[in-house]
Amino acid sequence: MLAPAAVVASRHVLELLRQCRSIQHLDQIHAHLVVHGFSDVSSVASQLIASYCTLSAGDRDGGLCHARRLFDRIPEPDRFMYNTLVRAYSNSDCPQEALRLHRGVLQRGILPNEFTLPFVLKACTTVRAVEHALAAHGVVVKLGFVQQIFVANALLHFHASAGSLRDSRRFFGEMADRNVVSWNTMIGGYAQAGEVSEACALFGEMRHQGLLADVFTLVSLLFACSSEGNLEVGRLVHCHMLVSGSRVDRILGNALLDMYGKCGDLWMAHRCFDMMPIKNVVTWTSMLCAQAKHGSVDAVRDWFEQMPERNIVSWNAMISCYVQCGRLHETLDLYNRMRSLGITPDEFTLAGVLSACGQNGDLASGKMIHCYVRDNFNDPGVTLLNSLLDMYARCGQVDTAIGLFTEMPNKNVISWNVIIGALAMHGRAQETVTFFRTMVSDAFSPDEITFVGLLSACSHGGLLEAGEYYFEAMARVYNVEPEVEHYGCMVDLLGRRGHLAKAVNLIKDMSIKPDVVVWGALLGACRIHGNVEIGKLVIKQLLELEGITGGLFVLICNLFYETNQWEDMKKLRKLMKEQGTKKDMGVSSIEVKNIIHEFGVEDLRHESTNEIYAAVDQLSYHLVSLHVLAVQPEELIGEERNNLFRRLQTVHQKLMV
Repeated sequence: MLAPAAVVASRHVLELLRQCRSIQHLDQIHAHLVVHGFSDVSSVASQLIASYCTLSAGDRDGGLCHARRLFDRIPEPDRFMYNTLVRAYSNSDCPQEALRLHRGVLQRGILPNEFTLPFVLKACTTVRAVEHALAAHGVVVKLGFVQQIFVANALLHFHASAGSLRDSRRFFGEMADRNVVSWNTMIGGYAQAGEVSEACALFGEMRHQGLLADVFTLVSLLFACSSEGNLEVGRLVHCHMLVSGSRVDRILGNALLDMYGKCGDLWMAHRCFDMMPIKNVVTWTSMLCAQAKHGSVDAVRDWFEQMPERNIVSWNAMISCYVQCGRLHETLDLYNRMRSLGITPDEFTLAGVLSACGQNGDLASGKMIHCYVRDNFNDPGVTLLNSLLDMYARCGQVDTAIGLFTEMPNKNVISWNVIIGALAMHGRAQETVTFFRTMVSDAFSPDEITFVGLLSACSHGGLLEAGEYYFEAMARVYNVEPEVEHYGCMVDLLGRRGHLAKAVNLIKDMSIKPDVVVWGALLGACRIHGNVEIGKLVIKQLLELEGITGGLFVLICNLFYETNQWEDMKKLRKLMKEQGTKKDMGVSSIEVKNIIHEFGVEDLRHESTNEIYAAVDQLSYHLVSLHVLAVQPEELIGEERNNLFRRLQTVHQKLMV
């Protein structure tokens, strides 16, 4: 037992510890305690650990390390010390350490209390430790803490965050006491799952029981409306805020702005933005995303340039806007500008830029980003790896994509869809079927996109039996209902193999209305096999549809031309002229010195157009000369061969300018 003087000193030390706000002062007091033998006193050691754990943000990590070292040197730590550290770790970057401490306290025979378990469950939620949380749930029931509102709310939050809404709703119904946190947890869980009606129903029940919604309730409801694009309910929530006099702080204002932007009401989004007295980078970025969804890309870029502050989300939103609008060169320029400003891209940035590289065929830039990923990401996410797969596939590097796919530690359905689509796009039909079978054997459930790739591969590879089998198995075996794209692939497959009557019957039996793609596939088959009778029926259907393209008109003209239907061809060309219909220009691209150049027939857009046409004319002249002389280049000898290759080298140099 301590002497009276020691007790007084101990109380003085405890008061000093409670007043300490920096790690330096705590270290000085700690050293004083060690020198004078007070560090072994339980109350002083407990308060010292607590003081280290409650330091401000700048000293928190260092304080937690000091607290843990002191804790590990105590032979018999008590429950208060355990609770202090469990709480600190659950709020830190190492929540799994809270779970280790919890296991340690149980092994020592010290029972947790109502102050331990909420933070243990919080750590379980953060690291998704389902088994540990279920065990903690058992401890809660066994020790009779279910009636403790803070413990019950922590359990409810875990189940809702883990996606177990059925379990959380059942537990919510069994709770003897609920507060606004309980209701917010359930409403937030349904909002995260995109179940707007359930979230609104709970909100109505909450109001019926006399509980007032707080900012977290309203933010969850607005988030649900944003996710579902439900403008009607979003407006009702806004009306409730106005009627109830809710104070619209910056968080709620940003949520309201985000809801209107994602639901398509750009005018109201602007109103919300203008009415917010204090704006932050989230506010500006939300308005940027709203304009990107419903405004012109140039207006979005103007908004981006006038933003007073930008974060990585702002840059990602602008990059995503460019990619979605097909402004691929601007995407890469913006990414390079971002890097030049010293801003570190995240996985979303790189996924967007890789998409631009794939669509643009820019393999060089795609490889550079792949090197950056390899050097800077120890464990890249599956979304980023899928973007790499897609980039290599679109750039024609299918084998590279397959190698990368094989090395992926984790795959999802999108990974399989990308590789199956890549093989289908490059005509490797048998390999597509093999990969599909492997996907199914690896317990991945194919979706509608998987079957588009698979049936497309069967169509281009002429695999009639395989295509018919998988088309029939879609709904019967894999529970995927055929959509218009799948019917288009099957009509194309049957048509290419000459089964035009079966293709017509398939279209008649479609459960959905055939579109231009389906009829166009049948028309292409009619042209291949010279079937004018069915072709005219298809033409009649196409002319009744809106949005028929110039390419289809040209296909119809070719059918009439190849079957000597001269009068019909003249009538169709007259109709095209009257409607002002033109075939979209085909575009080819070539990469020179890591720059993509695009060309079309009679294209005058390139800055070096005159030099390019002169070089092409010169090349054509030499090729024609060789053809007239019936001489192959390898047959030329001596000076003739040297002259030819000098001319070709001159042409190549002009193209390289």
